[in-house]
Amino acid sequence: MLRKDFLWGGSVSSMQTEGAWNEDGKGESNYDARVIKDGHSDWKTAIDFYHRYKEDIKLFSEMGMTSYRFSISWARVLPFGDEEVNEKGLDFYEDVVDELIANGIEPIVCMHHFDVPNKLVQDHGGWWSKEFIESFKRLTIAVVDRLGKKVKYWFPINEQNAMMFSSALFPSSDLAQNDVKGRDRRSTQSIHNAQVAGAFLRKYVKEVNPDAQVGGMISYAPFYPVDCNPVTINKAKRIQEAFNFLTLDPMVLGEYSSETLASWKRYDIMPDMSDDELELLKNNTSDYIGFSYYSSRLVSDQSADDNNPTEMENIMITMMSNKMEKNPYLEQSEWSWTIDEVGLRTSLNDIYRRYKKPIIILECGLGVEETLNDENTVEDDYRIEYLRNHINETKKAVEIDGVDCFGFLTWGPIDILSSQAEMRKRYGFIYVNRGETDLKDLNRYKKKSFSWFQNVIASNGEDLG
Repeated sequence: MLRKDFLWGGSVSSMQTEGAWNEDGKGESNYDARVIKDGHSDWKTAIDFYHRYKEDIKLFSEMGMTSYRFSISWARVLPFGDEEVNEKGLDFYEDVVDELIANGIEPIVCMHHFDVPNKLVQDHGGWWSKEFIESFKRLTIAVVDRLGKKVKYWFPINEQNAMMFSSALFPSSDLAQNDVKGRDRRSTQSIHNAQVAGAFLRKYVKEVNPDAQVGGMISYAPFYPVDCNPVTINKAKRIQEAFNFLTLDPMVLGEYSSETLASWKRYDIMPDMSDDELELLKNNTSDYIGFSYYSSRLVSDQSADDNNPTEMENIMITMMSNKMEKNPYLEQSEWSWTIDEVGLRTSLNDIYRRYKKPIIILECGLGVEETLNDENTVEDDYRIEYLRNHINETKKAVEIDGVDCFGFLTWGPIDILSSQAEMRKRYGFIYVNRGETDLKDLNRYKKKSFSWFQNVIASNGEDLG
């Protein structure tokens, strides 16, 4: 059986939920400054959680959720990324935390989910800049000083291995198009700077609240070889190492693997790493491991060169897109994401065998285009089936394999904008009445899966329907 205090809930990000993009002193973020694709939404209103958080948290409580993971909008706290702190931004997050606790919901705080003050980007580019570490430290101190005694669970960066494609997230317009080594150096520097920032959060939270648990998070995917050719098998193993464990090793073990360091040295892309930074990593490792899980991937002998940092970055970019090779044994979602619940059990085992640290699934879900029916609900049996299968595999990992997993959070317990600002791609148990550009009334409606997940939580995963 799952532990009695197993955490059930959902995860969101600030820019996909809050709205109020320029209210109460919030600065412009890099997402606010993005060019909006035709037919997509912008981030200005999102689902208006900023003004409706009490209503939403009440629904979460009614569903029985025991945890809620949200991210801090960097620009809401530090409008320009500098020393100026926006107290009204901190007031908002403290109000959210207090409301969650009052409703019996454990807040889990993610300090950074890809949105940063746009002024910081304009002045310093991206995570390859040491100024990003300094600004993150300022953000950490401001938030933890306010919330540190109230929040038990923290982690620094959402899907931190995504920092490998930082040059895609923060375009390097000052680099020549053919400056491959320059881009690779920025990627490795971004990887290291993100690790230093995470270690600082773990150190500072513990100083404020020694009883808090501070982890780290990646996007995890198992990579399957398409055949039994030893070349393919080795390539799949090496790509999986680079995608998943390059980030987890320093986060959990406090040091980079010899393979990683050898690769950086061989290609002359070793990041700038001071002795103080390496000491910070060594002494401030993760208490737990969080990860998002959506799909597995296929690797063929024609896949990108697993020894080449540039091609590995291309793999990362593809991983975060909707392009996915079809596995003939598995179905795909409307957005072509491979549906592989067995891969979740595999992932849990892979991580636990290697690190022997408690694990929490921070994101798992199915995005589907949906509309309300005449009864003002959505008959989302497909979502129930998807989550039932993934929870069942989680239970197998715990009950049969001995994995220490302490929580299962779905991505988007309520409908939110997608990472590409699409409202039509819906993940939630709760329907939000808005379209891409038509905000409508933003009313909330329970889907069929709402009562199903309510029963799952009440039974601590014993009743899967």
